[in-house]
Amino acid sequence: MNAKKWLMKFVLFVIVLIFLMELKYQLSPGNRHDVDYIVNDYVANLKDKSYSKIIMGDSLAHNAFEKLQIKDDILDLSSNQAISIAGDYFLLERYLKKNKAPKEIFFFAIPDFLHNDLNQSWTYSYFETVFTNDSEVEEIQKLKPNLFSTGFSLDKYFESRKNALNLGGYRPPVRKKHIDSKEEELVTIANYTNKMIEKRIVNLKATSEKVEVIPRVYLDKIIKLCQERDIKLTLVIEPMFEECRTIFSTSPWYKILKEKAVKGEFVYIDTNDFYKFDKSFFKHDGTHIDGKVNQYYQGLLDKHVLDLF
Repeated sequence: MNAKKWLMKFVLFVIVLIFLMELKYQLSPGNRHDVDYIVNDYVANLKDKSYSKIIMGDSLAHNAFEKLQIKDDILDLSSNQAISIAGDYFLLERYLKKNKAPKEIFFFAIPDFLHNDLNQSWTYSYFETVFTNDSEVEEIQKLKPNLFSTGFSLDKYFESRKNALNLGGYRPPVRKKHIDSKEEELVTIANYTNKMIEKRIVNLKATSEKVEVIPRVYLDKIIKLCQERDIKLTLVIEPMFEECRTIFSTSPWYKILKEKAVKGEFVYIDTNDFYKFDKSFFKHDGTHIDGKVNQYYQGLLDKHVLDLF
């Protein structure tokens, strides 16, 4: 096969693949990802429910809770940091419109989550195509006029349809009982180095002095919503390795959070006070933990933050 015929067949294959992906997306879009499922399927079908506690937060929290069998009076609405604090606010609003207010909300965050100003590559797929109520669009556009109004681009097209080839769509995992992990079972690697670890340190240093508009405004909105509904709000800082924690502890965001906690706007808990997480625990991408470390983290939360099991 000469190069010209090979190229023609490859182009034809790509065209057919895109056609099939678009056809599947139009006929049965389903849930592309966990946020689609939580917002458009799970919460949309909750009505007249009553939970004493609600968990919200980014993907580190989601990894800890999504496969975990927790108490029946706890509702897990954790997702990922791509939806931003604004997305969590809209999600909470949607839930409260049809269900009873909980007694407590536990909001989990890492410093990176506090810097999401809806300017990421994932914003289109995880926010603009999910939180589309007229009131939500109008509210966000007052702060970010370009959201929901930018034209077509290949990046957005493929980002929104990349899961369309998954014929089953997103399915929530089966929740299982907690498996206890002992501290001595956690393996650390001396003098551990990793490009993703170093990249995270560089990125956090670059953003640590900034206090962006979207997260600041919508954290205040969540606080106000909780005060109006007499909901106790607890902000939980998630595991970080020591270098990231040091950067965060000198940042304006840290000062803001501590001041708000002193004023009684929420209870402030840092899970890193209960255990020092070695940076080799974050070997996957510099941010997330898994395996026995994740199980140990679940145990720490059950012991120090909220009664999970």
